[in-house]
Formats: sequence, structure tokens, C-alpha cells
Amino acid sequence: MKNLLPIFAMAFVAACHAGPDTSNADAVPPLEDSVAADVVPADSLVKPGVSAGAFVLGADAAPAFTKMGKPDSGDAAMGKAMAIWKTHGALTSLYTERNMGVDDTARIRMFRTTDPSYRTSGNAGTGAALADLTRSFELKQTAWYRAGADTIRVLTAPEGITFEVNQKMFCTGLIVHAPGADPSASYLPFLPGAVKSGPQQ
Repeated sequence: MKNLLPIFAMAFVAACHAGPDTSNADAVPPLEDSVAADVVPADSLVKPGVSAGAFVLGADAAPAFTKMGKPDSGDAAMGKAMAIWKTHGALTSLYTERNMGVDDTARIRMFRTTDPSYRTSGNAGTGAALADLTRSFELKQTAWYRAGADTIRVLTAPEGITFEVNQKMFCTGLIVHAPGADPSASYLPFLPGAVKSGPQQ
């Protein structure tokens, strides 16, 4: 028994200096870790009503097409155009407009993505829980659509950002648009099969 006392003593000292028990999934991380995790890189930072990374509302869309390459799909009519890219399982879409006869530059009017790397400074974006979104924004349902067996609600904030939220109450995509705009009311269907808010059939 006497031979075991030094071993117990060393184990006790080691435990005291081992730091917090990280096996508890509910443990709150140190403040400095939380702050670091909240920093969104500039190339994927979403600013409602303004931009998403390098995609700036009102800017010439040509550099965006150079950056993204040839779209995988899209549509165009009456000076309006929609381009869709598929990257690593995520969709990114741009809605552009030309003021034909006045300004032939295709300008970005809306940006949509399901890529979880695009987030606001408060970490609102794809994968975030609805409860977290409502801490940062006052959301109003403007439309809904079917996605397989799921029903996606389109929730819009007046600052110029819209979130698509599934039945499990998690964000599946976001849209950056002009403040006060309704992305489900675009000339070309920017959302897949969106129906304006009302009874869900």
C-alpha cells in the first residue's frame, strides 16, 4: 500500500493540471476560442443588403463570372439573367439585370447559396438553427417551396437577407438582396418552385 501512495499522488497532481474536461459536449469553450470561431473570412462574409464575399450588389457581374467560370445552368429574358453553379455539392446562384438601352452592364441584384461557408458576422447561414437566426434578424415568411419530402420556408429580413429553413428548423440556404426586397418576386424564378406565402398544399 505504501508503494502505491506516490502513484496516487502523481495522478492527483496530473489531474489538477490537465485542464477542463473536454469530454463533455455541452462544455462552454473559453471566450477566446468562441471569438476566434466567430470570425468569418472576408471572402465568405455576408453583409445583408450589400454583399456576400466578392459578390457585391449593384456591381458589374463580369468579374463574378470570371471567378466562377461557366455556369452549370441558368436562364435569361428581357435583360434579366440567372446563373447557377454547382460546387462540392453546394449551389451558388446570381440574378443579374441590364438596363437595356441605358446601361448594358449586367449588374448583380441577388446572390443565393447553399454553401455553409457564407455567413454573416453573427454566423447566420446554412446549417444554423432557426433560433440562432432570429437572434440576429426579425424574419417574416414570404414564400415556401417543396424540396423532395421536405417543405422549405423562405424567411426574409428587412435588412436585405433571406434564409431558407427546412422542417427541422435549420437553414439550408441564404439570399442576399436589396433591403426591403422580396427574392421570391423576381422576374425569373430565383427560388425553385417557390410559392408566395399562403396555405401550403
